Amino acid sequence: MEAGSPPAPRATVDRDSRRRKRERVRAEVLAAALKLAEQGSFRDLTVDEISRAAGISRSAFYLHFRDKHDLLLAALGDADRELYEMADRWWHGEGPPAELVREAIEGVVRVYAGHAELLRIATEVSTYDAEVREVWLGIAERFIVATADHIRSEQAAGLIPRALDPRATAETLVWMNERCCYIYLARGERTPEQVIDPIARVWSGALYPGVIPADEFAGSGPA
Repeated sequence: MEAGSPPAPRATVDRDSRRRKRERVRAEVLAAALKLAEQGSFRDLTVDEISRAAGISRSAFYLHFRDKHDLLLAALGDADRELYEMADRWWHGEGPPAELVREAIEGVVRVYAGHAELLRIATEVSTYDAEVREVWLGIAERFIVATADHIRSEQAAGLIPRALDPRATAETLVWMNERCCYIYLARGERTPEQVIDPIARVWSGALYPGVIPADEFAGSGPA
């Protein structure tokens, strides 16, 4: 607030306070659910168990979420926005393609690692819950469409070979990312650093053959 400026109206202060409290409670409920899911199965979790672990009543839980799947979907939406922001470094960034690809992959992998337990649960729940599966596939589709669009743009600029089918290539690369992150990060088998370099090299080698030398990357990963 600037010196001499009038204080914010009481109603505004109250709204901000309620919003922060709501966000804090939602975050605490999600953290409680994820911790419980680490110890057992999300499928078997009950709202009562999540509420007790979060230190709120059952009725308070329902002020924020319809059920535990609504909680999962809300958290998944937040993670999706972060992942999309990182991927956009390549889609709409400016600079050498090798650097943009690596920046985007690094950002996506690190965000995934930060939400590894949530994304592991979402992947597994999507195998038996239709609503979660639809949302999960919708997230992947958004990345596929944006990637295919950028491939077309780079083809028009003469950077990516026109022999590559944009849609099929995007599907392959996006799902490769998802599987690598799920297998190595969500299951704790590798560090983000061990995942970033191989994925970035595959993306650049597939999309920019002959344009980006294999040793142009700034980083180095496991052989």
